[in-house]
Amino acid sequence: MSTLGRNLDLRAPDARRDHVHIVAVLYVGATFMLLLGAMSSQNNLLFATVGLALAAVIVSGFIAGSSMMGLRFARRLPVRIEADTPTRIEYHTHNKNRVVSAFAVRIVDAAAGPAEAAVPLNAGIGRVAAGDHARAFAHVEFPHRGRWVLGPGRLYTMFPFGISKKSIRFDGKDSLVVMPKAVELVRGGLGMFESLGDDGRADLRRKGGGAELYNLRDYQRGDPVSTIAWQASARWNKLISREVAAPQTKRVWIVIESSVNDLRDRKPLAESSVRLALAAGRRLVENGVAAGLHVPSCGVTIVPDHADSAWPAWAPMLAMLGDEGEITSVPRSLGMNDGIIAIGPGTTPGRSLVLDPAREESLVLQPRGRR
Repeated sequence: MSTLGRNLDLRAPDARRDHVHIVAVLYVGATFMLLLGAMSSQNNLLFATVGLALAAVIVSGFIAGSSMMGLRFARRLPVRIEADTPTRIEYHTHNKNRVVSAFAVRIVDAAAGPAEAAVPLNAGIGRVAAGDHARAFAHVEFPHRGRWVLGPGRLYTMFPFGISKKSIRFDGKDSLVVMPKAVELVRGGLGMFESLGDDGRADLRRKGGGAELYNLRDYQRGDPVSTIAWQASARWNKLISREVAAPQTKRVWIVIESSVNDLRDRKPLAESSVRLALAAGRRLVENGVAAGLHVPSCGVTIVPDHADSAWPAWAPMLAMLGDEGEITSVPRSLGMNDGIIAIGPGTTPGRSLVLDPAREESLVLQPRGRR
C-alpha cells in the first residue's frame, strides 16, 4: 500500500476468493432443472442447452479469475483532510497480465477511526487494460478528527456473465490523520483580543523593529546612519551600530475545559471546543498575538510563542487530542500572561473571556448556504 509522501507501492493480492451469490445459485438451479427435463424427455435440444449453460459457468469463472490474477493495488491519500469535509481517496490499479484485461472491477474499502467509527469507501473501474494502469476515486467525509486506518481493500468482478464472482484482498493498511474542521470566528468574537499583538514592550530575546536596545556590534557597510551609536563609537574609536529588539507581543492562553473522556469519545460539545480553540488560535495569530494551549484533562501545556504560519504551532496536535488516555500528573501552571480564553463552562481561574461550545453556531461564520 502507499503512504503519504512516498511513491506508490503497488502490492500483489494477499488472498483470493470465489463467492457464492444469489445470481449464481439461481443460474445453477435453472441449469439443474433443464438437465432433469432433458433426461426425462431425451430432447437433444435441451441437452445442448444444458451444455451451453455449463460452458457459460466455466468460461465465466475462467475469465473472471484470470483477469483478477494480475491486478496490483495501491492508495494515494490527500495531503490535508478535515473532519466533516468532503475529500477524495485515489485508488490505483495495475494489470500485469499481457493478454487478459480486467473489466467491471469494484473496489470496496473501509476506514476505522476514533470512537469506534467506521466509514465505507467504494469505487469502480470499467476496464484495466492488459499491462496498463487505471485510477478510481472514492468521495468520503470523515465524521471525526483523529487517526483513521484504511483497509483491508478488496477488488471484485462478476465479468463477463455475472455468474461467477471473484475477489482479491489486499491486507496492507494505510493510515491518515484527520484534522478538526476549520471554522472562522465572527469579527469581534474575541473581544479585547481582536487588537494587534504589539503592546509596546520589547522582547529582548529577538532582534526586530522595536525601540529597545538589543545589541551593539561593529558597523557594517550598508547600515543606515540612524543606527550608529555615536557615544559608543567615540568611546571605542570606531563605528558601532545599534540593533533593536523586537516588540513584545501579547501572550494569550487558550484553555479547553473538556474532559479527556469526552475528547476521546468525540462528544459534540468537546468537538465544538476543539474547533473553537483552533479558530481562536488562528485569529490570535492573525492579529499578531502569541497563542498558547492548555488542556488540563489531557496534561497538555504548550507555551505561547510566535507562529511561523497562519496556524498556531499546536494546531496539528489537536487532531489526536484525548487519544493518549487520562493524564495523572499535575499540569503546569499558566504563569505570566496577557489573558486567558476559556472554552467551556469557564471554570479556569483568571479567565478573561469565555467561549461557550454550546453556542458555536453564533460564534462562527456559517457557510452561505446555511445563513
